[in-house]
Amino acid sequence: MLLVSACTAAPRIPVEKVPDGWSLNVHQPGEWWTQPLIPRAVVMQRCPQQEGYRSSPDLTQVTALPPGTHVDYEAFLDDYSCDVGWAAAPSHTPVDYSDRATEARLRRICSTSGLAMDSTWRFLGHNRITRPSATIEDVATAAFIDEHGTVVGCILGYNLADYGMYATVELSVGASELPAAGGVCPVRPRNMGPADNDSHAVGRYELKGAGAVRDSAGRIITDATSLRIGLAGDTVTTTHPVVDGVAIVGGSATSQAGIRFDINNQDDAPAVEGQVLDRTGKVLATCRA
Repeated sequence: MLLVSACTAAPRIPVEKVPDGWSLNVHQPGEWWTQPLIPRAVVMQRCPQQEGYRSSPDLTQVTALPPGTHVDYEAFLDDYSCDVGWAAAPSHTPVDYSDRATEARLRRICSTSGLAMDSTWRFLGHNRITRPSATIEDVATAAFIDEHGTVVGCILGYNLADYGMYATVELSVGASELPAAGGVCPVRPRNMGPADNDSHAVGRYELKGAGAVRDSAGRIITDATSLRIGLAGDTVTTTHPVVDGVAIVGGSATSQAGIRFDINNQDDAPAVEGQVLDRTGKVLATCRA
């Protein structure tokens, strides 16, 4: 009886009508993603609640969510997660592994995030890395930009379990000037693992994403051609292409500096620092995140 009570105690999330004329307009100047929200009615269509499961964020209280939010559902001894997507719900696409690097195919795969990478987004390029493991063979970053300078960093992966590609997207301000924002590296470490001889130090990690490179005044450095970055205090760096002032970052490295971190708190990542270079190797700016 106690188990039944625990499983059914979660309140029901209201079932509502989708607001008339609702749409997600992604092409707006400025930091538009802090403004549009996906209404709860749409969230519940894409991420339905199972009986007795509580949601995080709490959708009995929150009436809308930003695009790209993950909803976590939890009940007694069980849980599941769901991505609400962007203008549409996330989807899945099979792909020919040998044909994953063409612009048309990258647009198709990135669109599975729920944000359509159509002709309104200009393709800047992609940066591929290989990271062998039990389930993921290949990961990459593709970059797109719109007329307002909004940059889409599309992070792709290949799942060997079902021979399909998946994608998540992140957005950042691109071409506009950002006062007092100069020198910020456009990515942070991801998927940090412990060092072989020290479980509290960074071992292998990844850098993936796309974002503008800037000078100390916050202006886009349009003559930059590469970004050389690594963890602050480390001797290991990776180099990534810069196209029209946007770095397309995709790399994997192993730290040699014994940088301390908590593997259970990946959001509290070590700092990234590096240099913005032109085609001759001249340092145009330094950055740190």
